[in-house]
Amino acid sequence: MIDIVRYREMLLEIRQRVNVRSEKPIEGIKLAVREGHLQKKLKDAEGIWLCGNFPDAELKGGMDCHQESNQILLFLLEKVPAGEEMDEEELQHYALLQRIMELVKKELLAMDFVCGELSPANGMLTEWEYDVFGGFNGLSIGLKLVD
Repeated sequence: MIDIVRYREMLLEIRQRVNVRSEKPIEGIKLAVREGHLQKKLKDAEGIWLCGNFPDAELKGGMDCHQESNQILLFLLEKVPAGEEMDEEELQHYALLQRIMELVKKELLAMDFVCGELSPANGMLTEWEYDVFGGFNGLSIGLKLVD
């Protein structure tokens, strides 16, 4: 199971690296156990946020030979009041978040997870998000890390 303190440090490092190259900064990160927990944390948040779940872990194998799969879900979100953006503004807003998410993905792929003990497996699934966690739009990435 990924140490959640180290996981938070990894996300902070990703944020720092992305902000050097991004046209708009990621304000910070927020981690939560469940959807309602994240919604409370994002309630008054402004700007772009990198959010994630506390990774779930599935252990396979026995005592001598085992492998653990950690399910990670990351969100890149910004609050947009409903009906405030016209179609073109909405498209440009999503395009900006997409460019930033591409930087996040590159950093995830380049990162040496816990001194090489973890490695990305099964690829990444990127999805669009609309009106989640109390009015936030953006993208999410689902991935598994195996150690």
